[in-house]
Amino acid sequence: MKAFVLVKVEPGKVKEVLDRLRGISQVREAYCITGPDDIIVVLEAPDAKSISDVVIAGLHDIEGVKGTDTRMVVDLP
Repeated sequence: MKAFVLVKVEPGKVKEVLDRLRGISQVREAYCITGPDDIIVVLEAPDAKSISDVVIAGLHDIEGVKGTDTRMVVDLP
């Protein structure tokens, strides 16, 4: 399963957070972006529970992360 996660970061912490995110094994891509969010992350994991675990136990535990907004990719029939 794949998900896109928008990450809000404390001022001055974007580079540090981006480096930490890129060290998480389920993170396939991570980029600094413009707009209301600071970083976009592409996650891949076996299922929705695994994606949730990565976001809650991985991303939220990084110092400087203020919040996330996760969008899971769904397959249409």
